[in-house]
Amino acid sequence: MVVQAETVNNQNAGRVSLDRILVTEKLSEEGIKTLRKSFEVHLKYDLSPEELLQIIGEYEALIVRSGTKVNKELLSAGKRLKVVGRAGVGVDNIDLKTATERGILVVNAPTGNCVAAAEHTIAHICALSRYITQADASIKQGKWERNTLVGSSLEGKTLGVVGLGRIGREVARRAKGLGMKVIAHDPYTSEETARSLGIKLEPLSVVVSKGDFVTLHVPLIDSTKNLLSRDLISKMKPGARVLNIARGGLIDEEALLEALEEGRLAGAGLDCFVTEPPSKAPESASNSLAKHPKVLATPHLGASTVEAQLDVSLEIAEAVSAALHGELVPTMVNAPVVSSEALSHLKPRALLAERLGRLAYSFANGNVSGEVTIRFSSSGSEGENRLIRAGLIKGLMEPGCDHVINIVNADNISKAHGLQFTEVNRFSDRDEDAIILEMKGSPSIEGRVIGTKPHVTRIGDFELDLLLEGLVLAYYQTDMPGQIGKVGSILGQANVNISFMTLGRHLPSKKAMVLLGLDNEPDSATLERIRVQLQLERKPVLLDLDGHHD
Repeated sequence: MVVQAETVNNQNAGRVSLDRILVTEKLSEEGIKTLRKSFEVHLKYDLSPEELLQIIGEYEALIVRSGTKVNKELLSAGKRLKVVGRAGVGVDNIDLKTATERGILVVNAPTGNCVAAAEHTIAHICALSRYITQADASIKQGKWERNTLVGSSLEGKTLGVVGLGRIGREVARRAKGLGMKVIAHDPYTSEETARSLGIKLEPLSVVVSKGDFVTLHVPLIDSTKNLLSRDLISKMKPGARVLNIARGGLIDEEALLEALEEGRLAGAGLDCFVTEPPSKAPESASNSLAKHPKVLATPHLGASTVEAQLDVSLEIAEAVSAALHGELVPTMVNAPVVSSEALSHLKPRALLAERLGRLAYSFANGNVSGEVTIRFSSSGSEGENRLIRAGLIKGLMEPGCDHVINIVNADNISKAHGLQFTEVNRFSDRDEDAIILEMKGSPSIEGRVIGTKPHVTRIGDFELDLLLEGLVLAYYQTDMPGQIGKVGSILGQANVNISFMTLGRHLPSKKAMVLLGLDNEPDSATLERIRVQLQLERKPVLLDLDGHHD
């Protein structure tokens, strides 16, 4: 077991209560440095499952590659876990169902190794078509077999791509550069998108039967296990070649072995196997394939370039850091799928919903229950609605409970506490960045994103404008001269500085709502003095909009 217990750089020395991150598989030093800017990081490589289970309860985040099995038992033992980061694309080694049930956010790094995996696929295609490995082995044995190692050109050949995600598209682009025709199957890619890539979409059976080379680029989930089945392998072109640079388990290995033995297929390029390493199970189909003369076998090297390792490490470090800071992350796996472009627009609105929720929590004296109505403009997608709703739930409930609330667990926690949400979509471009919150015990609150910042623009009958950041003192007063001066004097005597103020007036009632930004927190006695001096009906409310104060 490799253990490196350096924790944090000097700038964080002496700080307390840093979230702790456990890294169980190799990350680049650049990624580790990114994490150590804000967190305590422990590098503990080659842990046995038993050793990992024993210590996981000490950490808020876990970062793994494909070698660590993050199963139900491990997640259940991670009592403090908030985030699991997968340094790479596939998450089949993580129990997503249990993570979601426990409110643990799973993030991955889907872009960092795309080019490396695509290049590795093309390398396999080229090596298979020209018998590169056989030729190399032959010449090293002193042979000169020019007549027996006659390959085939890639020009004009058909490449069948199963899965047109990031990697599949990169493979297709490079294959077209080699003069290959590309057809593909992907139920999640539109005809329009495929046409823009110069690719024709076909049913899976057609892609498999027409391809001179068939390459798989899909995740391993229940619906893709043995995706290239015995039946589909039997329909492949005689002399075709198959490639799997994605995940072991996508191909029926027994059926592939038989097709190679019988000469129906010319070869296979395999970077991953059901059993890894294959030698662990000498009698397995994985081991037989790895040793087969028609198979170009590599030990899961799809992402193994210096550049990819750096990019993946930085991508996962940034994702885990953002998640631990409570931010929305584009690479969330067990949360609504939202594009980076859409997320850039949604994040400020979700933050606005959270800050309005904190306001309502304070005005309701923490009595959050019953029905909550939120009015906002939405495209109607469940992903968009859920992100905004999760922000609101976080603001309403996190100040008064011992849970860290995020996009994963927000709905479950609100249901457990009996909150009922009514979402009213206003479908108005003019109000696109506005949100209205209505809840028993709190005045109706309206806010708006201005620039990228959350502002409150109305509280009950009072029109105002306040940036929702930091520590704010809020109270209703009689609208008369001298009131603000009295408060300023009291706060000054308590050594509390006012950073800004805004005031909303309601002339019919001769009342005003005052919101004061404070640099530090006044004590309860100071708040009581304000109440008495201004003859307020209730003590001023101290609003912690960032959630950093007690």
